[in-house]
Amino acid sequence: MKILTIGNSFSDNATFQLSQMIALESNLDLTIGRASLGGCSLEKHWNLVEQSDLLPNVKPYDFHILGETSTPMNLREILATQKWDYVTLQQVSHCSWRPETFGPYIGKLYALIKELAPQAEIVLHQTWAYRIDDEKYFTENSINQMAMHRRIVKNYQVLAERLNCSIIPSGVAIQQARGKMNFVRDSNFDYANPKPLELPDECKSLNIGHIWKTGNTPSGKPELVADYRHLNEKGCYIANAVWFEMFTGKNIADNSFCPAGVSEEELKLFKEAAHQTVIEKEL
Repeated sequence: MKILTIGNSFSDNATFQLSQMIALESNLDLTIGRASLGGCSLEKHWNLVEQSDLLPNVKPYDFHILGETSTPMNLREILATQKWDYVTLQQVSHCSWRPETFGPYIGKLYALIKELAPQAEIVLHQTWAYRIDDEKYFTENSINQMAMHRRIVKNYQVLAERLNCSIIPSGVAIQQARGKMNFVRDSNFDYANPKPLELPDECKSLNIGHIWKTGNTPSGKPELVADYRHLNEKGCYIANAVWFEMFTGKNIADNSFCPAGVSEEELKLFKEAAHQTVIEKEL
């Protein structure tokens, strides 16, 4: 099975454990290729296609397959380099809830894939809403986590129906698991004046959350920063479990892979969230 992701860091989040899951299954072989650029929107992916057509020396993707040396390529070359079984498309996370940002770029990318990899099934990867305490983003955009989630779900559903594509429902699975994890911001932590290297309690988070930057920081001092968008090991497991079930047809409950830092209780919860999401999608 050969899967190509056309995406960004969110598609990387959703697939980086997948090979480890597949390795524990007999009679399954997986190749994952990544046409990924950090923060890359559908519009940018398409603009890079047009730029590469005009200037053939422009090869914006550092393309590689796991375990192999990377090679600079453009998207046309990547699509032709393997006989892909599946190609996934997604919008960049901060635009995924905005329907106007998808077109006409997703249609153009869809047509390019059909032209250069006609054997491949095109699948839409549904992204997830940001963590509930991403107050700056939510305030600036007059939205909250649940509203962002609902709009993401709707946008991908509309596009899936229009393009006759399946959806990988990572965002739904993450939101379901959030409801059971019940993350709340640590009220005992002094975010304004944190002590160096001390961190808030974020054990219920599925996102990276707060980390300390050290070394060559802008100020030269350790700095507390937060990532409310990308998934941590726990969140990645859920998204990867959804991909596992979608592409193998197997139940993640029977797979023994467990990332570091995930308890037995959490593992059971995450497997149930992923499996139930895939089952409900198919009903």
